[in-house]
Amino acid sequence: MNLINYSDEELTVLWNDYATTRNKGLKKVANQKLRDMINFINLKSKDKIKEFVDFICIERFEKENIKDFQQPLIEDLILPILAEGVEAEKMPYLRWVFQILVYSNINYKNIDNLDYYTSDEILIKANFIDPNDIKTVLILINLYIGRLGFGIHHLPEFILCEKEEVAELLNKSNDLIDKYKDKLSMVSDMIEDIAYYKDLYESWFKYKNECSEISFTEWCVLNNKNYSWVKAFYYS
Repeated sequence: MNLINYSDEELTVLWNDYATTRNKGLKKVANQKLRDMINFINLKSKDKIKEFVDFICIERFEKENIKDFQQPLIEDLILPILAEGVEAEKMPYLRWVFQILVYSNINYKNIDNLDYYTSDEILIKANFIDPNDIKTVLILINLYIGRLGFGIHHLPEFILCEKEEVAELLNKSNDLIDKYKDKLSMVSDMIEDIAYYKDLYESWFKYKNECSEISFTEWCVLNNKNYSWVKAFYYS
């Protein structure tokens, strides 16, 4: 857990005491200090609470100075502020709420609108509200490419995506890259990934239409498709 330097000296001391304790591995003590800090902050005015939440979210998601947030901090302090920003359709709260819920390895159960907060819909809204926010664009592209990758997880036996979904993911990825290619880093890698998945899915759909007599791996060998498991097939 990273230390901070906030304008409110008392809050800085409380946070850094909690962070230092957690870094020492004293989880039970750190959790109590976290609870005490949350209770202390929640006694402040709404504006002061929002200022602190904005600060730690900027430190984490914009400057990457904070590695993660624990569940009580998210549920009892940060999320209520972000939810208001989402309701008002403000940036960067639309992106932050996605990042804070998706990037935290926590099993959330009792959060209203959880499906929306963790969907591409909220990122599409974020991109609409602030089309210049490149972080949102990168998250969206990686989300679409990730879904394409997840869909082939069980190949060469079967895929997890329907043909229409594959086409939609490919189109959305390409559209964003075309629109923002001059502002994105590692564009060539993204284009290469998308081309790979496009070829792979097209091969699968073609195989399904052509035959059922041989396996997909055998079909790939016959059609000179050198995917990773095909190479393993050659060696075996």
